This record gives sequence, C-alpha cells and structure tokens, in this order.
Amino acid sequence: MSDGGRIRTREQRLNGVLEAFHSCHLDGLQPSPDAIRDGWHYIEGRRTLDELIQDVIRRHTKGG
Repeated sequence: MSDGGRIRTREQRLNGVLEAFHSCHLDGLQPSPDAIRDGWHYIEGRRTLDELIQDVIRRHTKGG
C-alpha cells in the first residue's frame, strides 16, 4: 500500500492514481473531492503515499 521508501516517477504516480480511480468507477463509486486533491498532491510529489494514508485514516476514524 505504501511507497515502501521507493522513489516513483511522476508518470508512475499518475498511472497509479488513474488506476485507483478507474477501479472506483468500475465498482460504481466516485472519488471524493478530497481524494482527487490528494491524488494530485501525490502525483505532483507534494505528499508521499504514506502521508496521504495517515491523513485518510485521521479523516475517517473517530477521534482522529
């Protein structure tokens, strides 16, 4: 799930986000505005995948 310390190129990050969003659509779901923003931050290298995962956990758990 995480980057595991690997440095990914912008193209690899973009492909990963597009694949994740496509999977959402196949499941009949739509990414939230927060998910889209987070995806762009990850693609542009402003946030790591681990940082985004921690933010999502905080946003979606009680008391987080």
